[in-house]
Amino acid sequence: MKKFSQVRPIKNTSSGNILRPINEKYQTILEKTKSKSAPERFFSKLFESREMAHVYHLQVKGDMGSHAKHVALQEYYEGVLETIDDLVEIFQGQFGIIEEYDVIDTSSTGKVDPIKYFTELADFVKTERKCFKEEDTHYFNLIDDILVLIYKTLYKLRFTK
Repeated sequence: MKKFSQVRPIKNTSSGNILRPINEKYQTILEKTKSKSAPERFFSKLFESREMAHVYHLQVKGDMGSHAKHVALQEYYEGVLETIDDLVEIFQGQFGIIEEYDVIDTSSTGKVDPIKYFTELADFVKTERKCFKEEDTHYFNLIDDILVLIYKTLYKLRFTK
């Protein structure tokens, strides 16, 4: 294992930013993508989902079943944040501080039906979880917890009144 003094900061070639000392696996990921790493995009999407659930929650109107929808969306945005926080902290403990996230822009996704949004989110999470290496199993239970929240939210949006 390298001593901390032997670890050198790396330059993110896309932005010119200096990233804090991180291990060589993560450095390789950054060099290959020359942009945000796949984990950074994954985390950014999860942060977006929390924000979108809150926006959808605040946009619920008084139609039949609206209170159930209002509550379901609240349960998602309140429940997912701690799990996202755990994922990011574990990742940063292993690889170093993430310096950049995607900007959350709700202008286009705000017009998408919440059921469609969460269905696409589940597909994204199942597909993009592959950005974590198989031997890094400590991420997968938390990602499964997020999928559970997504599917519970979809159930409540579709079938509860």
